[in-house]
Amino acid sequence: MAQRTTKGHILVVDDEETIVTVVTDILLNEGYTVLPAYSGEEALDIFATNKVDLVLTDICMGGMDGFELMKRLQLVDSTINTIVMTGFDSYDTVLTALQAGAYDYLQKPLDNHPALVASVNRAYANAMLQHENTHLLLQLEGSHEKLSKANRRLVEVNHKLKRLAATDTLTLLFNRRYFDQVLKREADRRNRYKLPLALVMLDIDHFKKINDTHGHEAGDNAIKQISTIISDCARTADIVARYGGEEFVIVLPQTNAQNATVFAERCRVAIEEAEYILTDDVTVNLTASLGLAGVDSDDPAITAQELISIADKALYKAKANGRNSYVIGDRLGDDKQEAA
Repeated sequence: MAQRTTKGHILVVDDEETIVTVVTDILLNEGYTVLPAYSGEEALDIFATNKVDLVLTDICMGGMDGFELMKRLQLVDSTINTIVMTGFDSYDTVLTALQAGAYDYLQKPLDNHPALVASVNRAYANAMLQHENTHLLLQLEGSHEKLSKANRRLVEVNHKLKRLAATDTLTLLFNRRYFDQVLKREADRRNRYKLPLALVMLDIDHFKKINDTHGHEAGDNAIKQISTIISDCARTADIVARYGGEEFVIVLPQTNAQNATVFAERCRVAIEEAEYILTDDVTVNLTASLGLAGVDSDDPAITAQELISIADKALYKAKANGRNSYVIGDRLGDDKQEAA
């Protein structure tokens, strides 16, 4: 019998044997070769003696944690892609992981298997494009005759790499990594030129009930349909991203918080009035809550993190006040309840 051809070799690291077993079974079924490790130290030994295309690692482990493992792996191979698995979903934890070089993150428990597979496939595709990129660069150095053809392919590969790195797999919106970069850039530009800037955080109301009642595939269908509505409500200059789970963020350049209410209300009403096909025989109505943050041209300087914090607190108040509404956040905490 012919041996099954595999996509690539993935190192899975977690000190919980159950997690390693579950992830291994999922990836084997997708055609990958899996190298299991139960500590950071064991992972380094395996990495040193085996072909590894991608690493999935827990953050909190006994002995060497995931951050230290990533650091040591990158000393050996700076191009290796790492997906971190964590039970913590705070902004600071995710941001620290991405800044440490993680390609993506997965939140435990890993019960959304399609999301895990999609993340791995994207990271593996990125790794293969990186390898091709390196190979093409070597070709360019050694062959002037193939310069034109290789250069065109190099541009195409780099374009795909940038698109993959910036795109959320499920919604095809921008992802959290790209949003962090854009918001910092827009906040810096706003502070330099004294322009208005607004941020909207949007969360689907009672989303957990969809997953619990109809399953993750139905939840994913709802997220995709709402992402389309948000994009349709946004202007060309606005940046729409999936922040994580059922939460979205929208950056509105040259718009203050008060003017951003036009977008917020348009978006809230559009989401409320739509019908969502979750499965072949299940259609539901949904609503969303929104938190707004922003500065006007004559306001003091503000950081990206301040905007996120203000919008996040306003979103929490919108939910606490009954959902299906938006709240304008304020630096002083004097938030304003708006339309429902």
